[in-house]
Amino acid sequence: MTSELFVQVFLDGALLNLCVLGVLGRPGRHSGGSLLLSYLGVCLVSRLAGYSTDPVDYVVLPLDSFLFSLFLVLAVLLLNSVYFDSREGHILWGTVTQFGLFLLLREVCFVLLGLFGLSTGFWLIYGVRMLSLLLWAALWSTGMLHWMKDQLEEGDIPLCIVVGNTFLVLLVIWGVWKNPLSRDYLWLPIMAAILALLVLVNGAVLLWDQNRIQFQRRGRLLEQYLPMVEELVESVRARQHEYNNRMTAISAAMMTSETLEEAKIKVAELAGQVSLEATDRELLKCDSKVLCGMLFGKVKQAQLHHIQLQISITSSFLHRSLSESDWVDLLGILLDNALEASSAGDLVLLRAEEEESALCLLVSNPCPPMSRTEMAQMFRRGWSTKANQGRGYGLFNVRRMVEQHGGKIIVKNEEKNGQNYLTIGALVS
Repeated sequence: MTSELFVQVFLDGALLNLCVLGVLGRPGRHSGGSLLLSYLGVCLVSRLAGYSTDPVDYVVLPLDSFLFSLFLVLAVLLLNSVYFDSREGHILWGTVTQFGLFLLLREVCFVLLGLFGLSTGFWLIYGVRMLSLLLWAALWSTGMLHWMKDQLEEGDIPLCIVVGNTFLVLLVIWGVWKNPLSRDYLWLPIMAAILALLVLVNGAVLLWDQNRIQFQRRGRLLEQYLPMVEELVESVRARQHEYNNRMTAISAAMMTSETLEEAKIKVAELAGQVSLEATDRELLKCDSKVLCGMLFGKVKQAQLHHIQLQISITSSFLHRSLSESDWVDLLGILLDNALEASSAGDLVLLRAEEEESALCLLVSNPCPPMSRTEMAQMFRRGWSTKANQGRGYGLFNVRRMVEQHGGKIIVKNEEKNGQNYLTIGALVS
């Protein structure tokens, strides 16, 4: 055994450990260091069990035989079931995802280096291994692995389908590569074509799944908030009926008045009570029925606590980078925080304005002046003014949602009517 062998085994075990960290998280039963050592042991045994002495045969997986891949998968599955405290199905699909990610990183890096003519010597043996670690770090920084981890915990079926077919296809690709004839003449074109097709099919499945989730979520939101919209419409209709009666009374008053001054007095008295509430008028400007119903519910919620919620809408919510359901989440978090921080008699402001072809949404509530440091801490994961466990994710989710869609978070102190207001919002194009 040479030092080169140990370096290659270490790089294989490190990537295997990082892949499981990305899709299953940190071990719950034992330390992460012992899991890494276990992976290194499995990789070393797999490598020593091989018949080939050519290190090129172990570039993708620490195996030289397609049949031995079953041993590696079962060994890692057993280790994961020992180290992670999760459901059996979660561990199984987590292990499949772990190997699918491992194979994807290795094979993509192999193809990239091959396209640049770096498919021999040091670049083939060590370049593929080191580049795959860097590619894993890039994926981790995007949050994609965290999303996959959450979806696996929820048992997302479309993701499991994508993971399963990805693992099987990549394993077949590796098996094809093990054939000397295909490796020498057809390996790169076949692998590049299959990887492109795999990305296309999996992307289509995930896109369909996201559209399905958005459609179902919008259906639930409509069921929840359309009754509130109907209540608002009935209120406006009642006002319209009252308006018609007032107009009839004004017409009669003008006809029966003997002097101009008498007519002015009667008309002023009758017309002064004919108006639509400012809040209802602003809500009718909203271009989303779901948001209109949600905001109407928040107005009623504020009235129960004797808080005045003043709304001003001069821009549209739809056809922005945020979906309708995202706007519901964002507005709900900001308004709930503002109402919780307010007391009876306070005024809470909601403004939706057009600013440089983007929607500037601002929610303001009375609050003592805050420093820039305190404002920054508000958006950290787990930050909360309350001691309850599980709180403190609202503003963190708002920031993540807005920044993922290319928006900008706004937070500042403002003085209104001689009182300091904390204003939190977002600028979304």
